[in-house]
Amino acid sequence: MLSSMAQKLDFSKLVDAEQDRIDLFDLKADKNIVIGNKSQNLLANNVYFKLVDQLQADIVSNGTNLETNYKALIEFLKLIDRHNVYHLTVHQHAIELANKIMVLKNDAKELELLKTDLKTGILIADFINPKTYAKDYWVHVAGFYPTDLLNKFKNLAYTPIGTAVVNAVAKADPNAVKQYFGTNHLVDRALKNSKDTVVQLINTIYKTYGMQSRAYALLHYVYHKKMDLQDAETLSKNPKLFYKTLIELRKNKNILADYTVDKELQTFGMERVVEINLRHEDKEPVRFEPINNDNAIEIYTAIVYCPEEIFTSSFLGMYKRMMEKRKEASGYYFLARTNFNRFRIFIKQCAGYNKLDDFFSTMNDSQANALITMFASGLYNYGGNLGPAVDVADTYGSLENEKIKALFKKVIESEYRQTLLSKNDHGIKIYGLLSKLIGGTPEIYSSTYQFAIPNLDRVSNAELFPDSVHIQQHFFFDDEDGETAFAAWLTQYPATLYKKEDKGTYVVLKTIKGKRMEIYANKPANEIVGRADLRKYFESRNRFPDLIVHRGHSYYIENTLANMTNSNRIAILGSCGGYQNISKAMENAMDVQIVSTKQVGTLAVNSVLINETTETIRLGKDIVWVDLWKQISTKLKDNPQFKDYIPPYKNLGARFIKAYNAL
Repeated sequence: MLSSMAQKLDFSKLVDAEQDRIDLFDLKADKNIVIGNKSQNLLANNVYFKLVDQLQADIVSNGTNLETNYKALIEFLKLIDRHNVYHLTVHQHAIELANKIMVLKNDAKELELLKTDLKTGILIADFINPKTYAKDYWVHVAGFYPTDLLNKFKNLAYTPIGTAVVNAVAKADPNAVKQYFGTNHLVDRALKNSKDTVVQLINTIYKTYGMQSRAYALLHYVYHKKMDLQDAETLSKNPKLFYKTLIELRKNKNILADYTVDKELQTFGMERVVEINLRHEDKEPVRFEPINNDNAIEIYTAIVYCPEEIFTSSFLGMYKRMMEKRKEASGYYFLARTNFNRFRIFIKQCAGYNKLDDFFSTMNDSQANALITMFASGLYNYGGNLGPAVDVADTYGSLENEKIKALFKKVIESEYRQTLLSKNDHGIKIYGLLSKLIGGTPEIYSSTYQFAIPNLDRVSNAELFPDSVHIQQHFFFDDEDGETAFAAWLTQYPATLYKKEDKGTYVVLKTIKGKRMEIYANKPANEIVGRADLRKYFESRNRFPDLIVHRGHSYYIENTLANMTNSNRIAILGSCGGYQNISKAMENAMDVQIVSTKQVGTLAVNSVLINETTETIRLGKDIVWVDLWKQISTKLKDNPQFKDYIPPYKNLGARFIKAYNAL
């Protein structure tokens, strides 16, 4: 049996070996990781050497579960490869969280900390699994991130803790586990052998109606005997009745298949919103025909489940019909009938589309106070998901009514003081930043943090030319819109200024006048292969794009986000500027400034936006967003659709996330 010191030395060598492997990604074993520009290299060396070494020291100092914690660190490092080594912020947060667990040595405090950052907790699962609170923690996480959790635990499905996790995921999102039925995978076996009566019912649905059934979403009603399985299957095949039933089900708290229900509602909402968007040139009676037979709550549901796809004109038309059809005179009581389902998204949309005053005009003062208090309170209760806080920040940024602004300020200041009294660190960060964002001075109550909100008002030319060349990557997708956008995009680069090179699956445009620039884009028909070829090319150069542009619908955004790195200084994401996407973008590219839109971008505006941005860079000028926005507005002759485009300095949500990550 090895002594504690011998174990430490042995495991330390294995950690060193993993650090050496990461060091070799730049083909030099010199204890100096080079993955991009100077600041990136500095951060990479800090994360993969200094922070890892500190975690090793704290594992030893902790004194308990030495072997288990060392193995957890080694397994974490093994997952770092040439593709994800650039995701420095994610890895930094994970190592720092593991370090805090080692230092705290207090189960209650560790659990409290972990519940403020569930996604990072999943990344360091091997550090958490030996803990006495692990099972309770993972059951909690399953309600927020069932798919991510299942991916982490699918190879542990037959262990005691793994079985508990699979059961919890199945209850939250049966659609996530049903794909394993009949595969003989560990998850399949764990589900079949589960003694949990809810999981047994999910297995019965599969055996009776197969994987394609949509009755899984009605699990709550079937399990609680409010509906038999055959009726659930029949009902799920009737779209109109299924939509109504899901909306009624969603009004309840703590339902089974919670995540699956939301996904189904999103699908129904998307069908309506996309169809209305497509009819944007038709007259109103034809355009809004898809919701003619929907009641007010059904229209509301479609609106709040598709915030990133809905056109401005679609929202305004749907809002108008919703308000006309509602039975309640008060908007507050109308939202109460939905049990305030996704009401923060709706309030944010109303603010963004200048309908908030209209909606609040239906309420008396006490109702308005109650709604704003509910809207801006308890933002620390979402497992580290900053989405609700971002909704509050974005909404405040759209407000013009001074009375409503004053109500917001009152609630935010009150919540900030309350989090200070309760020593809620996560809450202190959220409300301190919100206070600062709305013009408050949170530092007078506490000096724990300096709440610095970045301006995001410019990007220097030097940042965009880190090595005397500027690189862009444009992401196109294999559909009709992608082909149209790609063809139009190519015409933006005249032969007098750019040389075009066809590389088979992608094209590159290189400047022949002005500063040296290289602009890459996959061909839409070669979407997947072209993207992979470009990734290999950038990796071989150890140089990644400074500016990226997403040229597709929001359902393609994951592909673009996965290719972002800390080299990116500007990202033009179109309508994909919601919290989840901004947060993911900033995880992968910590210094990126994001241009987004309130609705799906238009070809006319996108072309001018991209051209003016690129020309400013080519001429060696800094990107000053206020000036650039004036230039674009002049070129577009005050095109009303340009008003939906949001420059980085006006994106309060992005500024909030960046500030939070810096604390």
